[in-house]
Amino acid sequence: MTGILIPPVVTVTVSGEIDIATCRAMRDALAAELGHGPVHLEVDMSTVTFMDASGIGVLLAARRQAVDAGGSLTLRAASRAIRRLTGVLGLDEVLVTR
Repeated sequence: MTGILIPPVVTVTVSGEIDIATCRAMRDALAAELGHGPVHLEVDMSTVTFMDASGIGVLLAARRQAVDAGGSLTLRAASRAIRRLTGVLGLDEVLVTR
Protein backbone atom coordinates (compact mmCIF):
# COMPACT_ATOMS: atom_id res chain seq x y z
CA MET A 1 0.00 0.00 0.00
CA THR A 2 1.30 3.42 -0.93
CA GLY A 3 1.19 6.09 1.76
CA ILE A 4 -0.32 9.46 1.05
CA LEU A 5 1.68 12.44 2.21
CA ILE A 6 -0.52 15.09 3.77
CA PRO A 7 1.33 18.39 4.08
CA PRO A 8 1.35 19.84 7.60
CA VAL A 9 -0.59 22.97 8.50
CA VAL A 10 1.77 25.80 9.43
CA THR A 11 0.54 29.13 10.80
CA VAL A 12 2.44 32.38 10.36
CA THR A 13 1.09 35.42 12.21
CA VAL A 14 1.59 38.85 10.70
CA SER A 15 0.60 42.07 12.40
CA GLY A 16 0.48 45.83 12.10
CA GLU A 17 0.75 47.66 8.81
CA ILE A 18 1.90 45.72 5.77
CA ASP A 19 3.29 48.13 3.21
CA ILE A 20 6.39 48.70 1.11
CA ALA A 21 8.46 49.34 4.26
CA THR A 22 7.38 46.17 6.08
CA CYS A 23 6.49 43.62 3.41
CA ARG A 24 10.03 42.23 3.24
CA ALA A 25 9.71 40.90 6.80
CA MET A 26 6.42 39.20 5.89
CA ARG A 27 7.95 37.76 2.71
CA ASP A 28 10.92 36.39 4.67
CA ALA A 29 8.67 34.80 7.33
CA LEU A 30 6.48 33.11 4.73
CA ALA A 31 9.46 31.97 2.64
CA ALA A 32 11.07 30.42 5.73
CA GLU A 33 8.05 28.17 6.21
CA LEU A 34 7.66 27.38 2.51
CA GLY A 35 11.27 26.32 2.17
CA HIS A 36 10.70 22.99 3.95
CA GLY A 37 8.58 21.24 1.33
CA PRO A 38 4.81 21.21 0.85
CA VAL A 39 2.76 22.87 3.59
CA HIS A 40 -0.74 24.18 4.04
CA LEU A 41 0.24 27.69 5.10
CA GLU A 42 -2.26 29.68 7.15
CA VAL A 43 -1.46 33.36 7.42
CA ASP A 44 -3.06 34.73 10.59
CA MET A 45 -3.97 38.32 9.82
CA SER A 46 -6.09 39.02 12.88
CA THR A 47 -3.90 41.94 13.96
CA VAL A 48 -3.10 43.43 10.54
CA THR A 49 -4.43 46.99 10.55
CA PHE A 50 -3.47 47.99 6.99
CA MET A 51 -2.17 46.34 3.85
CA ASP A 52 -1.27 47.87 0.48
CA ALA A 53 -0.47 46.35 -2.89
CA SER A 54 3.02 45.30 -1.80
CA GLY A 55 1.49 43.04 0.85
CA ILE A 56 -0.92 41.58 -1.69
CA GLY A 57 2.05 40.87 -3.96
CA VAL A 58 3.85 39.01 -1.17
CA LEU A 59 0.75 36.91 -0.44
CA LEU A 60 0.25 36.05 -4.10
CA ALA A 61 3.90 35.05 -4.51
CA ALA A 62 3.77 32.92 -1.35
CA ARG A 63 0.55 31.28 -2.52
CA ARG A 64 2.13 30.42 -5.87
CA GLN A 65 5.17 28.95 -4.12
CA ALA A 66 2.95 26.90 -1.78
CA VAL A 67 0.76 25.57 -4.59
CA ASP A 68 3.75 24.76 -6.80
CA ALA A 69 5.18 22.67 -3.93
CA GLY A 70 1.90 20.77 -3.43
CA GLY A 71 0.47 22.85 -0.59
CA SER A 72 -1.81 25.84 -0.19
CA LEU A 73 -2.11 29.26 1.40
CA THR A 74 -5.14 30.49 3.35
CA LEU A 75 -5.71 33.81 5.09
CA ARG A 76 -7.05 33.38 8.61
CA ALA A 77 -9.02 35.98 10.56
CA ALA A 78 -8.52 38.74 8.01
CA SER A 79 -10.23 42.00 8.97
CA ARG A 80 -13.13 43.38 6.99
CA ALA A 81 -10.75 45.86 5.36
CA ILE A 82 -8.44 43.08 4.15
CA ARG A 83 -11.38 40.99 2.88
CA ARG A 84 -12.72 44.07 1.10
CA LEU A 85 -9.33 44.70 -0.51
CA THR A 86 -9.03 41.14 -1.81
CA GLY A 87 -12.64 41.32 -3.03
CA VAL A 88 -12.18 44.62 -4.86
CA LEU A 89 -9.07 43.20 -6.54
CA GLY A 90 -10.95 40.04 -7.52
CA LEU A 91 -8.64 37.90 -5.40
CA ASP A 92 -11.10 36.55 -2.86
CA GLU A 93 -11.12 33.15 -4.57
CA VAL A 94 -7.33 33.08 -4.95
CA LEU A 95 -6.52 34.35 -1.44
CA VAL A 96 -9.07 32.27 0.41
CA THR A 97 -10.07 33.60 3.83
CA ARG A 98 -11.39 31.55 6.71
